[in-house]
Amino acid sequence: MMKIILLFAMMMPALLWPQTATTETSPADVTKVVRVRTARPEKLAELVLGGPVIIHANDALKAIVLKGKPADVAKVEQTIRELDTASTTAASRNIELMVYIVNGSSAAPTSSTQAEKLAALTPVIKQLRAIFPYSEYQLLSTMLLRSGERTKTSSSGLLKALQNAPGLPPSVYSIQYNSATVSPEATSPTIHLEQFHFDTRIPVPTGPSGSNNFQNVSVGIYTDVDLREGQKVVVGNSNIESADSALFVILSAKLVP
Repeated sequence: MMKIILLFAMMMPALLWPQTATTETSPADVTKVVRVRTARPEKLAELVLGGPVIIHANDALKAIVLKGKPADVAKVEQTIRELDTASTTAASRNIELMVYIVNGSSAAPTSSTQAEKLAALTPVIKQLRAIFPYSEYQLLSTMLLRSGERTKTSSSGLLKALQNAPGLPPSVYSIQYNSATVSPEATSPTIHLEQFHFDTRIPVPTGPSGSNNFQNVSVGIYTDVDLREGQKVVVGNSNIESADSALFVILSAKLVP
């Protein structure tokens, strides 16, 4: 009787050992790459784990790889796409983008009015002075753009004349980006602007002072941008007149209902 009990006890671990169907493969298995549009692939993968399909997810590649029997893979793929679509609908929000155009130059400092206008940008201007030691910084214009996610947005208008070029006409500018998307984090989400483009033509004096002779110089910045909500970021700068003057584009974004 003791031998029988011992034999049974020795067999129990084999009987209770968990099945590993999710790691076994067969010639009939298929591999499917599912591209994820808005949700985090690794989070989606956590929701569909536990079945007979092998699942690998990568946030950087925005993809989930499935391997298993065709019918099982098809079911998991459908679930992933439904969850991704639900995430897209839930995450759709409006974005307000503030655009500040600042001119740095070697001109003599002006009145305290400019300091008051730049008060909201004080930390950014402090950083700019450490890198670009211009004697004066001037706020040329502030623009507000509002859009929904994945919506192309543009704006245009006039910039005031540069402080070191009085008597010249204002500049025409245009701003646009192809789309704005928001990362899924609940706190401090990242706002991604795809193909942000700022373009303007600055009139630069070419004759003696007071002659009003000038030529237009094209200034542009073209880049993808990632912003933390509420953070002010310098996205680019461009020289206007050799090294004596430069234009800086500063962005700040927030989510609104």
